[in-house]
Amino acid sequence: MIRIFMLLSALIALTACGGRNARTPISSEAAEPTETIATANLSGTYTGTMPAADGPGIAFTLNLCDDGSYTSSSEYLERDMTYNEKGHFTIEGERLTLYPDAGEPTTCYRIEENSLRLLDSDGRPVTGALADHYVLTRKTDR
Repeated sequence: MIRIFMLLSALIALTACGGRNARTPISSEAAEPTETIATANLSGTYTGTMPAADGPGIAFTLNLCDDGSYTSSSEYLERDMTYNEKGHFTIEGERLTLYPDAGEPTTCYRIEENSLRLLDSDGRPVTGALADHYVLTRKTDR
């Protein structure tokens, strides 16, 4: 149980993209056209296998909906552990931020062509030997 807690803590720390100040209020008049177009373009299912601290990986599926909501599923490979999450997302420039229904924003991605690249806690793409494993690839359109 302690290993699971430590693994989850490490995953959250790795994917954190900011604290309470990460949300910037935007005038609804200016934001609606841009976010509607960007949201519609991103709608679909994105998948990838992310590295895990003590296992072969985490199969991750992210579904982005036209209405700005999302669902995600993280399945730890070779284990009977799956975590599901739902919430809403925002788009600011090339950054997609997930806001789970329960909690603070935990994950940010850089929007790329047909993919989403995980950002670290400083808002930069993950680097190093495993950098290519922190990318979710678009599988379907909604």
